[in-house]
Amino acid sequence: MGTVRRTPEASLEEIFLRASGALPEQDGDGRGRIVAEALGYLQEGFGAHYAAGRATDDAILVGDTSYAWAVDTIARLDEPRFVGVASRMIRDGAGEISRGGAVTLELWTPHLAQLLGIISGEDEGRSEERIKTAIEEVVRGPE
Repeated sequence: MGTVRRTPEASLEEIFLRASGALPEQDGDGRGRIVAEALGYLQEGFGAHYAAGRATDDAILVGDTSYAWAVDTIARLDEPRFVGVASRMIRDGAGEISRGGAVTLELWTPHLAQLLGIISGEDEGRSEERIKTAIEEVVRGPE
């Protein structure tokens, strides 16, 4: 029996890179790339920890290492708001999984929008539109 994913198939890193790359000022300080990298590690950690079934010791180690890389990566920005949003992402995702569900892009879209809003200075609604557009592009793939 194969492993069932409990996290989104689409790459959060790629989604965030697309959304932050669409910002008017092109993210000159590189925060979008750093947040995207941290999201990649966060998603990898979730995937290792919460694959359907019981996680092995190796999977837990991989997940813990990925979470540590996510924290280390986001800490480079020295911005407590990023850490707060990431903490809520983890809490909400773990809560959904503990209820027997799976983490979806819809669950994490508001969090991704909050992260993008911190970088862009835009209101959350506009950032959410950018995230949703990026999700559509990533899920649809190259044409």
